[in-house]
Amino acid sequence: MLYFEDFNVGDVRKSVESYSLTKEEIMEVGNRWDPQSFHTDEEAAKDSMFGGLVASSVHLFAVMTWFSHHLGEDPVAAVTALGFNDLQWHHPVYAGDDLSLITECIVARPSNSRPDCGVLQSANELINQDGKKVFSMKVSLLIKKRPT
Repeated sequence: MLYFEDFNVGDVRKSVESYSLTKEEIMEVGNRWDPQSFHTDEEAAKDSMFGGLVASSVHLFAVMTWFSHHLGEDPVAAVTALGFNDLQWHHPVYAGDDLSLITECIVARPSNSRPDCGVLQSANELINQDGKKVFSMKVSLLIKKRPT
């Protein structure tokens, strides 16, 4: 288990796993949460500005959240998310793209309201198989301190 004390400002971690997006998953998420043709209809997506089926923003947010549980071999002692900021989409994500995460700790401070926890903020980037940044955001989390 990784606790608050295991994180320092400037630490950079890379995911040990990757996440591959399938056509079926892109369409499923699109149909359920963002029903635009370039997320839901492979033929119509060919005529879009993307030239093919692409993952929706809500899908990329979910993948980034998935990575918070699959960053390394040890789980993080997260209590709750406190906020998400500066969400940016940099490059379309297509079926077959293989994504990984790079995260940098940019804030690490004790919690003012929970003495058994600390607050971490990280700058996170989803990267595709070609090394292109496709999505980024800053995440603030409440993390348990190591038990005494």
